[in-house]
Amino acid sequence: MRLHYHPLSLLPLLSLAAAQEPTTTDPPTPTGTATLEPSWSWIRAVETPYFHSYLQSQPTQAAGAAHLAENTNAGQFNVIDGQLVYNTGADKKPLYMNVEHRADEQQRKLQTWFNATKNEYGAFAFQGDALTWEADDFERPNTAAWYVCEEDQVFVNTGAYLDKTPEGCSDQTIHSYGGPTADV
Repeated sequence: MRLHYHPLSLLPLLSLAAAQEPTTTDPPTPTGTATLEPSWSWIRAVETPYFHSYLQSQPTQAAGAAHLAENTNAGQFNVIDGQLVYNTGADKKPLYMNVEHRADEQQRKLQTWFNATKNEYGAFAFQGDALTWEADDFERPNTAAWYVCEEDQVFVNTGAYLDKTPEGCSDQTIHSYGGPTADV
């Protein structure tokens, strides 16, 4: 005996099969913590073109260059004993912002990056809400002056704010922000 089905009678079965097809998604990528943890701060720029761009490492929450970028991956920070500490989560060890140490004091910018080891050159502090950095071996006209240069990387500005800015760089000051989320 041969069964015959009317084509429309199969529609409910086809839609049920389509609804049960397995789907695949890309694995989640790490992001910054969505809500500010107690005793920590967001750090962000307040001048164009980086207005409300947030300090973070790239890749996020891992050792790497310091960047100002979108709020979605914003890091949480605190200054502890002269170290800028990056909170990478309860189950992970913190990262520390490190500053390049060059013998040439005439160098206009010093590279910064996040690493598992503490910074050995200079000390960080908050002056009001502005993040500052200074070292004993030279005097900076403005300890709160930073550059953001190629690929949105953060550098220490060893000179005066808005004076002899290297090509491709933007003068910035970066500030703590205590709001519950990294707002734009």
